[in-house]
Amino acid sequence: MFLSNNINLYSSIKYGLKYLNSKGNFEKGMIFFWFLGPIIFLIERSPADIWLTLISIIFLIKSFVSSDWSWIKIKWFKYAFIFWVCSLISAIFGPMPIFTFGEGFSWIRFPLYAVAIQYWIGKNRDIRVIMLFILIISMMIMSIILFSEVIIEPKTNLTWPYGDLIPGSYLAKFCLPAHCVLVSIAVIKLSKKSIFSGIYLIITLIASFLTGERNNLLLRLCASFLAIFSFKFSLKMIVTWLLILFSIIYITYNFNSESHKLFTNISEKFVNSIPIINFDNTYWGTWRSGIQQWIESPFLGVGPSGTRHTCGYLTTVNWLPGENYCGNHPHNTYIQILSETGILGAVFFILMIYYMFKTCFKARKFNKDCIMSCTAFIIPLSFFFPLQHAGSFFGQWNNLFMWFAIGFAISQINSLEKN
Repeated sequence: MFLSNNINLYSSIKYGLKYLNSKGNFEKGMIFFWFLGPIIFLIERSPADIWLTLISIIFLIKSFVSSDWSWIKIKWFKYAFIFWVCSLISAIFGPMPIFTFGEGFSWIRFPLYAVAIQYWIGKNRDIRVIMLFILIISMMIMSIILFSEVIIEPKTNLTWPYGDLIPGSYLAKFCLPAHCVLVSIAVIKLSKKSIFSGIYLIITLIASFLTGERNNLLLRLCASFLAIFSFKFSLKMIVTWLLILFSIIYITYNFNSESHKLFTNISEKFVNSIPIINFDNTYWGTWRSGIQQWIESPFLGVGPSGTRHTCGYLTTVNWLPGENYCGNHPHNTYIQILSETGILGAVFFILMIYYMFKTCFKARKFNKDCIMSCTAFIIPLSFFFPLQHAGSFFGQWNNLFMWFAIGFAISQINSLEKN
């Protein structure tokens, strides 16, 4: 079973097992524990967080026991660490030091997880291919869960299996590496592999649409555009799949009055919710409140996750259009970083993102015949594109989904010399 000439599951299982047999029981156990991630993430946030945190802690213990700290030289992690220190400084000098220090301190487990995958668990390509197939399977499992919810308990925004409005994030963020690979395979050339990939994508995209999470659906569509041109593509295949997709949309749109109304409402809500062109909605209001909080605390900010509390104390200002809306966070990653860690934190945050993207983009050069490597750069670019509406950067679910995908993407280069 294979999806492309250079991603062969049977071969990867064969050589992956050979790789595992060369390792001790401890490392074998950690790799199998990593493979459990996509299933654990389907349960709930607490098991997922425990899973990720355990990998981070065990990696630190392993580094201490073996006296191997060379991974600290990885540039993106160096700036992630400095950003973390800056966030703690912001917390100490902020208006709620105890709360914000706790929020900032616990964040370091996410980059630690990613560097553990890059430097240790995900070093072998065959192991990564096996994880890719587990991700692909988990996409369908989540899609089946969502289709079942539509049949059993239909509603505008789907919540299964979490009881919260986030299943779309699982498909869009957690499974983004698999999504990008499937898109690239679908447009290589006409074959059973491309047809399978295209149909698989359409099914999971319909599931994303049904969740009602517009931002996550848009993230997948934008990532698809980049993935189309990231590998060896066929213009005929691109046109064919676009025609099929638009045909499905057209047929569904005109199927009956209810489907027509649904598409119209979603389209209008989507356009009206864009903050940069509409200043009279709550989406812009959250951005506005974050910008004002940054202006009032420009150098250090109010501390990680502090904006949800300090927003209520803002005075009315006339130098920005619209009105402030105090949500849980500013709903834009860069505005949140500026408002909560100030210019000091934002500088090192941007450097972290730059070197993370640079590392993933370099994977194209070192592994130009590997689809996983050629699409890796899409992951950080999608998550940290400046003008998008985003979840809390210090939030638990958002980080769990994002950093799993980042860990997989950045593991495409695991040599220190290549960072």
